[in-house]
Amino acid sequence: MLPLELILAIVVPIVGLALAGYNASSVLRIQPEKKELTEINMLIAEGGKTFLMREYKTILPTGVVLTILIWVAYYVIFHSGLMAGLAALSFALGAIGSAVAGYLGMYVTTRSAAKTAWMGRNGMGPALSTSFKAGTVMGLSLASIALLIVTILYMAYSSILPTPLWAEALAPVAFGASLISLFIRVAGGIYTKAADWGADIVGKVEAGIPEDDPRNPGVIADNVGDNVGDCAGMASDVYESFVVVLAGALLLAAVFKLAPSLVRLSIMLATLTLIGTLVGVQVVRGEVKGKDLAAAAMGKLNLALYTTIIVAAILVAIYSFIAFPLMEAVAIFVADLLGMITAIVVLFATEYFTHYTFPPVRNIAYQAVLSASNVIVAGYSYGLLSAIPTIFMVVAALGISYVLGSMFIPPYGIEGGIFGTAVASVGLLSLAGIVISLDSYGPVSDNANGLVEMTGMDEVRDVTDPLDAIGNTFKATTKGYAIASAGLAALILFIGFIYEVVERMGIPLVKAFGELMVIDPRIIIGALIGVALVYFFSSRTLAAVGRAAGELVEEIRRQFRTKRILELWPQEKPDYNRAIDIVTRHALKNFLVPGLSAVVVPVAVGLALGWIGLVGTIFGVILAGFPRALLMANAGGAWDNAKKYIEIEGITIETPSGKQTFGKKSEPHKNAVVGDVVGDPFKDTTGPSLNPLIKVVNTVSIVFAPVIAMISLINPAAAPLIMHLVSILMA
Repeated sequence: MLPLELILAIVVPIVGLALAGYNASSVLRIQPEKKELTEINMLIAEGGKTFLMREYKTILPTGVVLTILIWVAYYVIFHSGLMAGLAALSFALGAIGSAVAGYLGMYVTTRSAAKTAWMGRNGMGPALSTSFKAGTVMGLSLASIALLIVTILYMAYSSILPTPLWAEALAPVAFGASLISLFIRVAGGIYTKAADWGADIVGKVEAGIPEDDPRNPGVIADNVGDNVGDCAGMASDVYESFVVVLAGALLLAAVFKLAPSLVRLSIMLATLTLIGTLVGVQVVRGEVKGKDLAAAAMGKLNLALYTTIIVAAILVAIYSFIAFPLMEAVAIFVADLLGMITAIVVLFATEYFTHYTFPPVRNIAYQAVLSASNVIVAGYSYGLLSAIPTIFMVVAALGISYVLGSMFIPPYGIEGGIFGTAVASVGLLSLAGIVISLDSYGPVSDNANGLVEMTGMDEVRDVTDPLDAIGNTFKATTKGYAIASAGLAALILFIGFIYEVVERMGIPLVKAFGELMVIDPRIIIGALIGVALVYFFSSRTLAAVGRAAGELVEEIRRQFRTKRILELWPQEKPDYNRAIDIVTRHALKNFLVPGLSAVVVPVAVGLALGWIGLVGTIFGVILAGFPRALLMANAGGAWDNAKKYIEIEGITIETPSGKQTFGKKSEPHKNAVVGDVVGDPFKDTTGPSLNPLIKVVNTVSIVFAPVIAMISLINPAAAPLIMHLVSILMA
């Protein structure tokens, strides 16, 4: 008979998928009576579908090649067709699961903007409920599919393979998820900002038309980008982290030869938190009342998050104290709770540094009185500062959970401590369902507000404007969550890689740590290569936005010139599909070099410098990529909201002639716009793209760890291939 943990881990995700299906159905059956609303929304939906389908076709050859390589590598190392087949299957299922979750969510969210706009006629409550339900389809699908796939693979593999072989066969599921995330996050980020830049440069700046004017050929591509980057991109990123943490925790438990109850612990904790999510999403319903409707709506969404955490914490406490001895239960509960608290701290820290109700963004806005360069410097300064609270919270969570684990979780010591940190990481990532539900709500409300403007539904602006503003807040804050989750997921895999290599090489753990000397040239060289990879990746993704945007600018200018849309509207309509196609092609084209570098570099380092050199590279990527992602995401968000603060509230300063207020279209506003333009690729392309980079480097390393271990055994004291080449040259 199956243990209760595994039964629940099958039943609860199925319930989650059922609720996602019900919410999708309830949203999609809303039929707006305004024909123009539906027509424009379907252009966005078809654009999103086109992008994903083309992206999946681009990924497919790479996925097939990597599947074959994994099969070959595992067959050579383990001399087992079964191990090779299961490893290849894990990789394929990880990729397919991520692709399916992304598609399901995108299908609903891209079709929900018109529904939200139409329900806005009935007030804030119906509009909020509609947009949030659409977001829950992505959140619940993501969490449920991830948990279901990992659970089924664990059940199947552990029943036919001994420990830790089943964990090694399961590990490639994380690499599969990482591959899809890398493509969607990076290519989607390039698409998002290229479309935004291109549409704004020609539309707002050159033609002087509103932001969401339907006469602009790039406006639909821009709306598609909102969903591609902030919905599918974020979802694939967090899905990947969730799968990585679950697979990493299982791998560590197997390598450490922990008790079966501890092996299944990560699955059980994720299941209990998913139950909390199923409860939490139910609170966003009914009327929204109060003098400040925006604050009331924000309160309901925050209540969904808090309800999830409270219910999950109670369930985890009950389970821990029933299933484990007292002090072991305390360690497990506190570590899991620290993970969830980390999520709250990260969300609030991000909001503090990126929302205009707090001092940092207001200070940046007042710098706009002086010059655009002051705006850039102030925003960058606050971006640097914003990384510190998240780093300290992650350090505290990992440190406390390590101490508790080392003292109270068998086998105690280093292994117990490291497993404690894995529990904290599971606590953070288990909130993926509710966090992505809140994040995916953002693009729906954003597109709804755009549709209202494009179709002249001014009577619902008092509903859609605040919903859009709330959505922008959640889109900004959830980026911090995604970055923190990427850092923790990477650390789990980093530790797992070390343990798997030393286990395969037969090196005692104490000796292995003794070999990892900071002064070892291989570690220093590897770390510098890792830092260089982060900088190369950042450079290429930033440059890609400019190139893709340039192509769109030329296309919009061409259509304005040849079709005379501005003069002949509405008889002459833009070719939206051509604009979407141009941005899609260039986003995918410009992604290939940085994307492939994330896969090729760690393998090359492992072959050239051995496992010790690769440890340095992984460490360098984490240390350089994690804080840099926080810097870029938060600085970009701060610049964006500094501009919005000037637009919404204005800034007032004392002058020799008295007080003077600056608002939209003033000189300070123009200076703030410069910061916003610089910040867009920071927060929506390069910053978020570093998340999958960090994880891909780790997942590639752990998948090919057996190969790297075998090669390192050739000459464990030196860099195998380099030494071989040197010997040839000397001869």
